[in-house]
Amino acid sequence: MIILNNRIISFWSAGGSTGKTTLAAAFTLALKKYKKDIVLADFKEVTPHIHRYFGLKLSDKSNIYEAVENGSSTAEAVKEHLQKKQGIWILSGFGMNDFAKFEEKHFSAVLEVLKNEFEYVVVDTNGGIFFSSTYTALKNSDVIFAVTAPTVWSIEDTAQMINFVSNRWGVEKEKFNAVLNAVSKEEVDTSTAEKILEIEAFSVRYGQKNILKDVTKIAEFLLKKDIEKVIDIKRAEEAKSFGVN
Repeated sequence: MIILNNRIISFWSAGGSTGKTTLAAAFTLALKKYKKDIVLADFKEVTPHIHRYFGLKLSDKSNIYEAVENGSSTAEAVKEHLQKKQGIWILSGFGMNDFAKFEEKHFSAVLEVLKNEFEYVVVDTNGGIFFSSTYTALKNSDVIFAVTAPTVWSIEDTAQMINFVSNRWGVEKEKFNAVLNAVSKEEVDTSTAEKILEIEAFSVRYGQKNILKDVTKIAEFLLKKDIEKVIDIKRAEEAKSFGVN
């Protein structure tokens, strides 16, 4: 049986107030219908919100920092902060005290633990390009959903930021998908957004019921691509075993 490598899926935006955290949470809940080993990791520094969304406490993560610095078991330290709610595992974010200490190597260690423990890791990042946690998440992601308001300015800002991340951080542009989240009056449709951004785009309508329906469709699309990839790999291996080039 062929199993794909564990996937890291990040929700990111060029700026704030795009509804990114709500979509990350909704996507994870939608994904649990099809996958069991899922974790939602809050990589927002200073002002994390995932714990509030699920009614959980924000824990101080000094033990993770110390484990990385001392070379001790990072896995055990990270597991202490995993909480289960609504059928998914959750790692709460990094508050002000953690922000003052944590660097890229600490966030990389956390992601490595989660990737080894879960089949899918969904990450809610800070918007923009100004935090080491955001850099770490995007550098290690297999799929990045760039959440934007359906306005020309927001989409153009997103295009500019994606180009920066791709050119300066070396993140492949093929990993990005745009999500037009109707947090404001819609000015731009998905086809126009795809022309501006030069990546695939999805649309999420306003309202809780619409969010759940539309995000579920995005999750199903992602899973379908995974299945197609498995089939392609299997066919290639079968062809190779028969000596077909």
